Amino acid sequence: MGSVLRRYTAQLGKTAMAAAFPALVIYAVIVAFFGISGTPHGKEMLPVNYVELLLLIYAASFIASCVLARQSLINAATRPDHDLIGDAFGGLRKQDKLFSDAMDAYIKERPRTALERFLAVREFELTDKELGVLSFYIGRCYQMLHCPSNAVGYYETAQEKGFSVHYAKLFEARSLAEGGDYTRSFRLFNELLDNNPPDDFYFLYTDIGFLFIRQKLPEQAAEWFEKSIEKQQNYAFALSGMAIASLQKGDFAAAQDYHYKALVNHLDEPAAFRKYYEETRRLMLEMHPDWSEKTGAGKDADAE
Repeated sequence: MGSVLRRYTAQLGKTAMAAAFPALVIYAVIVAFFGISGTPHGKEMLPVNYVELLLLIYAASFIASCVLARQSLINAATRPDHDLIGDAFGGLRKQDKLFSDAMDAYIKERPRTALERFLAVREFELTDKELGVLSFYIGRCYQMLHCPSNAVGYYETAQEKGFSVHYAKLFEARSLAEGGDYTRSFRLFNELLDNNPPDDFYFLYTDIGFLFIRQKLPEQAAEWFEKSIEKQQNYAFALSGMAIASLQKGDFAAAQDYHYKALVNHLDEPAAFRKYYEETRRLMLEMHPDWSEKTGAGKDADAE
């Protein structure tokens, strides 16, 4: 509750400040109008009446500012990752405020700042639940900073302390894949699949597919992408995975077909995929010059 109250109060303060300038401008215009044209019905305005007018204008401006900032106020009243954090760090203690500040930095994708603050929270006496939550977010920061080996231990601690096993295990598996420990990563992904993963874990098949792409095992990768396509889960991303797997197999015609299908199915970040696709295609042709003749891609490569 404390973190929500702090966030909401801060946002309300920003909204109040934003309402001040337009209120003052409107007030100045009205007072100037009175000075030129006189007051309504020629009634004399006392100082208290001017104060009342200013307060009335500011109240209207503040209400309008609240309407415009409605979504920001709603977001401030909603705790980030509430389903994962629960009531941990929800009080008014120093560590609660520090954790809240760290979460703000984390949400704004400033992982280095967030990590420094999360690590500072570790210096306080914490419950097992708080330590589990804290360990997960420290792991996420290390992962965002491209230090997956540092992240793994924190995800393991998070699980030991009662944090959501599904989420901690997911990011542990991804960190292991990024760090090159493919065997352990594959084992964890399979454990997730075998233990009723949440509905929003629709990306597990594609995660495993790209795990095999990292190992240059396109046949195995394609099996997982095909499962994702069959189940209509993470569909466009699975098509992009099939495009990369086809390139690794040297089937440039199929790769181009999947490339097109991924894009027309509204793949997220299409520019990044195009770049990845072209880099992979170029690399495959460099590694296997004979594929140019077999696939007919040589002419395209020369044209570039």
